[in-house]
Amino acid sequence: MSRALRHRIGSIVNKEEFYAGKYARDAETILKEAENVMLRHNWNRNDKAAIRTQLNSKLRKELEEKDFLDPRKFDIMEAEISKALKELGID
Repeated sequence: MSRALRHRIGSIVNKEEFYAGKYARDAETILKEAENVMLRHNWNRNDKAAIRTQLNSKLRKELEEKDFLDPRKFDIMEAEISKALKELGID
């Protein structure tokens, strides 16, 4: 999921770049795969909190490594995590 969100955020903050469309498509494909995995499990509240914490940590690290992405990436990170988790039913 962190890779999917990195791609989604990259397509948002660098929407004028040639790779933005590919990043957006990749993000949707990866999120669909994550949705299939999520549907096979029954997550409790503690699991959901752990998923959010781990996702936040991994995504922040990945975004820090991608220095070609606009610095606004950190401004929208939390909102995109919440949005993705809500889409997957883990809010």
